[in-house]
Amino acid sequence: MKTFKQAFEIIKDAEKFHLDMAGLYEDLLNKSEDYRTGLLLKHMLEHEQRMARNLSNYGTVAQQKVMQTWLQYTHEESAQDFIRHLPLSDPPTIREINNMGREVDRYFSGLYEAVYGAIESMEVKEVFEDLKQIQDKERITLSMATNSLWDM
Repeated sequence: MKTFKQAFEIIKDAEKFHLDMAGLYEDLLNKSEDYRTGLLLKHMLEHEQRMARNLSNYGTVAQQKVMQTWLQYTHEESAQDFIRHLPLSDPPTIREINNMGREVDRYFSGLYEAVYGAIESMEVKEVFEDLKQIQDKERITLSMATNSLWDM
């Protein structure tokens, strides 16, 4: 479904998505009985909370008039809808959880890239380029953390 949203609304939607993912990881963590899976879920939870905080910090920028730029927006999935499309067992395996995290990161990287390409304002483009760079750095950090779990 294609809709039109203002740039600051996309940031708020992304923040909510990350908070929802953090809630999902927290639920899985509370149910986890495997040590390594628990460590991975803890990393994923902290990652999603960091990403939500990063987006929240952009709140002051989002209040500027330039962030009220309208753009066509196609990423309407909620975190729950996104997860429903992923192949997960009950409870999810450590590999499935790792893949879930990577898919979420790819989703946001693609979102920020698409928004960047759709906006003409250089000021707004810079915000979404910054968000993409933060997302990419977080993805690398998370990947290194999860890779260290395989060595345990």
